[in-house]
Amino acid sequence: MKLLTLLGICALICVGCTSAEYQKMQAERDQLLKNYENLREEHSELKVKGDITDTLLGKWKFLNLEVEEGTAIEDVAKTRTALRALDLEDLTLEFFEEKDIYHYRGENSGTEVFGQFSIFTVRYGDEPFPFIRFIRRSGPEMSQLLFAISRDRQSSGPLGLSDPQGLATAKEISISVTADRLYLTMHGKMQSGPVGWVQSGGMHCYFERKEDEQ
Repeated sequence: MKLLTLLGICALICVGCTSAEYQKMQAERDQLLKNYENLREEHSELKVKGDITDTLLGKWKFLNLEVEEGTAIEDVAKTRTALRALDLEDLTLEFFEEKDIYHYRGENSGTEVFGQFSIFTVRYGDEPFPFIRFIRRSGPEMSQLLFAISRDRQSSGPLGLSDPQGLATAKEISISVTADRLYLTMHGKMQSGPVGWVQSGGMHCYFERKEDEQ
């Protein structure tokens, strides 16, 4: 009887040890998976920022300025946007790297801008969306130059409109770039739709790559 009792105690101890070891292994496995996922996400965002920066470098010429389809206020903005686009016809931007620092400069009918820029991402759901931050050194801010954003956003929205939907709270300019097209968008919010996250209430500024003159 004593022998059976001892065997039972030993069995329980072994089961406890096995359970503890399993839990430890499971915890280590979960941590490794978490670390891997964090590294994967970080790498994905770093790749997005790096690819955009590399493609962005060079000279760009203004093409057009548009207001996204939407509310009546945005319909009113279309006329002012068209007039603003006429003022930007001669605008050129250049993005370049100097001593490991990224710069921008631009010129439009005698108005010059210069400063530094950086690309960063904001995650909506599982997708990292790229934005560009302009750090002004001279000339008007990029939001003023492109979208006529007032310095005092409480008193004036883009193109002189008061509180257009989605734009009054805009803080940054999102960016999309291909080999020959650059899209800068001022928008106020992201919305989740049937096909994923989308921008709403946006004003879009388009550029084409400008080849160096021979």
